[in-house]
Parts: sequence; C-alpha cells; structure tokens
Amino acid sequence: MNIIKHITTLVSAGRHPVSGEPRHCHNDSLAMTIGLDMAKSISAKHHVLHAGNPDNKALSEYLALGAGQIDVIPISDDTDVVDCLATQLNHADLILTGSRAESGEDSSLLPYLLAEKIGIPLVVNALAIKVKANTIEVLQFLPKGKRRHVTVKLPAIIAIHPLAPASLKFSYARQISGAIKTLPVPYTSTSTSVHKTQWQTLASIRKPIKLKAPENKSGHDRMMSAISSESKGGAVVNNGNSVEKAQVILGYLREHRLINF
Repeated sequence: MNIIKHITTLVSAGRHPVSGEPRHCHNDSLAMTIGLDMAKSISAKHHVLHAGNPDNKALSEYLALGAGQIDVIPISDDTDVVDCLATQLNHADLILTGSRAESGEDSSLLPYLLAEKIGIPLVVNALAIKVKANTIEVLQFLPKGKRRHVTVKLPAIIAIHPLAPASLKFSYARQISGAIKTLPVPYTSTSTSVHKTQWQTLASIRKPIKLKAPENKSGHDRMMSAISSESKGGAVVNNGNSVEKAQVILGYLREHRLINF
C-alpha cells in the first residue's frame, strides 16, 4: 500500500554568484528532482511550492528541470515565510527541500523552523529515500564518508544533501510549456514576527578562506587522517589572559608562514 499520496518540494530563488542574475538553487533542484522521481515510481502527486515574487526569473529554470507547475505564494518582505508555507503544507505527506541556501554563511534554519511550526519530524543531509510499509527510510550523509539509515514516520520534512545522486536535466520545451500559478496569500502578518526581527536578507558573500598549516604527510597518512577521528595536532590554550592567548595564535601563524608580519 502506498502511504505517500502528496509530495511537496519547496524551492527558493537563487542568484548567480558572479553576475547576480536570478537562477535556480542547486540544492533545491536536487530535492525537486528526487521528489519527481519518487512521485513517478510510487504514483504519488508532486507539487512545487515557492514563497516570494511570482515574476522571479529563477522560477522558470525549475520548469526547465521538470516541474510542470509551480505554485507561488506572493509575499512581501515583512511577511513571515514560515507561517505562509505552513498553511499550504497541511495536505503534504512528504516535504522535500534543500539543506541550505547556495553559499556563504547561510543559516539553513527554514527546515527547522518549518518542522517546529507544523510539529512533524525533520531529517537533514539526506542522500536517498526509500519507501517502506508505514514509514520511509532515509540514507543520511555523515562526515568522513560515513552513512546511516534513519527510519521516519510520515508526515515529515526531508532536507536533501548537496551530494545527493540526482541528475539535473534542463529542457527548453519543458520551460515554455510549464506554468507558474499564483496562490492567494493564506496568512496576513499584522505584526512583525520574532524570527523576522532576527533575519536579514542579503546577497550571498564569498566564503572566508580557511588558513591551514601545510602538512608533510605521506599519502597513507593523509588517507588515515581523513577517515579517522584521531586528533590532528594543535594545542588548546586554557591559561593566560587574552593578550597571552593571542600571542600563542600569532606565534603559530608565523611558524607555519600563514602570515608575513
């Protein structure tokens, strides 16, 4: 018996890191592709949902990737996106989304806030989803090449990992034949929400470069270091005041030639 009748994928409007032009978000596209494949295999209905500007050019790229129709909740900047999405997801058995926005120091809080709002479980960093009798089994990404299987009851929110094995295929024919449908606003914000006061909408910024001391290890040692959890060296400074601790850090950076002053 198929326990999943409705699958909804949440998509966001991305932005090209160089030109700044609107484009699809890669992580959300992976989630949508997995949702489309799953819906086809189990004969479930698949919906694509976006909260934002219906005229955003990025949405047409989701049509090219296979979304036959995108339902858009038109919201303004002072509207809480979590409340709007929650009111449209009551019928969904499975909700898919990307793990995070595209790059930079992104919060990735939306799946967590949405799961808390609706009161359903959340599994992040999912690589694959398998439907079982009354549950689904999620293959979850873990650091150092590890994986684990997580069994979840429905309804649930699954955030797809960027390394999920999904193939994105653009089609201009699908892009011009698809439709973008504007939904009525289900929620009218009369006051500024708690989350809204803490969020700021900014263009993604380049991720800071991490300073790393050069290692003179053999190939075998580097492989063992990558797959094991043993200490990789370094020191923890617990004693001394802030100036003395800063001197220790400065000495380390100079010793490994990470700074030249």
